Amino acid sequence: MSERIEDVTVVGGGDSGLLAALALQRMNPGLDVSVVDDFGQPVPQVGKSTFLAIQQILHDSLGIDERSFVEAVKPVWKASVYFRDWCGNEPFHYPFDQSRKFPNPEERDTNEAFYFYYSELHDSEAHQSKCEQLVAQGKSPWYFSPREGGARKYDNVAYHLNTERFNEFLRDLCLDRGIRLIDDEVVTVDVADDRIRRLRSRNRAYEADLYVDATGFSRVLRGEQTDDFREFDLPLDAALNARSEIDLADVVPATVVETGEAGWFWQIDTYDNRDRGYVYASDYVSEAAAREEFVAHCEGIDADDVVKYEFDSGYHERAWVENCVAVGNAEGFVEPLQSTGLTANAKASVTLATLLSGHGRVADDAVRERYNAWVRETWESIYDFISVHYAYADGDTEFWEDAQSVELSRRTELLIEAFDRTGFDAHVDPTMGHPEIDDPLFFQPLDFYALIHHMGATSAFYESHDFEIDDETRRAVERNYGSIREDVADHYDHREFYHGALGQH
Repeated sequence: MSERIEDVTVVGGGDSGLLAALALQRMNPGLDVSVVDDFGQPVPQVGKSTFLAIQQILHDSLGIDERSFVEAVKPVWKASVYFRDWCGNEPFHYPFDQSRKFPNPEERDTNEAFYFYYSELHDSEAHQSKCEQLVAQGKSPWYFSPREGGARKYDNVAYHLNTERFNEFLRDLCLDRGIRLIDDEVVTVDVADDRIRRLRSRNRAYEADLYVDATGFSRVLRGEQTDDFREFDLPLDAALNARSEIDLADVVPATVVETGEAGWFWQIDTYDNRDRGYVYASDYVSEAAAREEFVAHCEGIDADDVVKYEFDSGYHERAWVENCVAVGNAEGFVEPLQSTGLTANAKASVTLATLLSGHGRVADDAVRERYNAWVRETWESIYDFISVHYAYADGDTEFWEDAQSVELSRRTELLIEAFDRTGFDAHVDPTMGHPEIDDPLFFQPLDFYALIHHMGATSAFYESHDFEIDDETRRAVERNYGSIREDVADHYDHREFYHGALGQH
């Protein structure tokens, strides 16, 4: 069935719903967009951490002025995921500028620099990218440079967000852009043959050409439709969350990860507090035991303030069914590790809006399937990225022993095999040429190789050949890292930025 979309009703006023409304309206001028939700309910506290692409999505795709955003939302800039303790490995980063640690592949004799990275990788104090130095020195990406015309920012960073500030900002932006916010609660969904006819609250009915389900795991609209749910082979299904006070000068500009008995802990510093969490598998530990472990691990949190969330890992194989698109957790979720959720869902909304715009807002089966294929590919690629963390995990609890048997996709297996055979390779994607793999990578192969090497993967290519690092290469690399340390020392920390530098620039 084909139809032209003239009006859209988004159900759910959380971050995913508001971002979807903003994307649809911005890419499709003239589209009538409204958001229905009980806006009196408190904003959920989880989901504060983002991935690198969030800046491009917010400030380019959605046209959100960066200064206005910073002044209102007061983000903390995130430079990496810092694995302070991952199954007994030495501490390591997954920084947003990982690729800058590798040589230009078009330079001569790059193998020496690749081998230097391989053999010296765990000397984390000496060999840190700019993002890693921002974390080590507790700095923001902002600095002042008269030569460059004033305040400047290192762009390879993401955000830590206070969800209340962020959601309030998005609501105000929706109203400024002519998107209606309707304070109401949908209680009935009228459906015939998977097609939504109307939505009903206690007082009125809503009809639209396209409905967007942004109701999170409750899936108010999607739950009334028929669609297969692809479950991922990940045992984690619950999270505990609490906050403690923090001074801006003590902000760690990274999502900090540490291992627990039946899962892992997070630390996400925001402008207002230090957010702590424990993601765990309820099949391996009781809620009471998880709470006890969480409170003992996290200094400064009150046991009475701990909130529990539950989630399922997987996605609906058709994000767009008939005249309803599911976004955010209503469509799918992997798990919080590596902070892919909010950013991936925002990207999905931008993709949906762009696809509609490029097809004259005509929604037919071909357009729906193209979007659904993109969403499926994205979820599968994110799963590949997350699953390898568990495949290389180690531990003496039942959870961690079982976690190592996580299912790996054929693409992940090919990447692991390629690293073993040829080490770091900037030229070839080893998954190309395999007809069973047709979805794009969520990550770059070099970043993947660095991640698994941090977690213990070795390469027979480097181990079986007699490579040496000449003094000139070593000096050049060390000069580079020394220069990075000096540059970052001149950056503002978050207190300096918000209590002085922001007002001056």
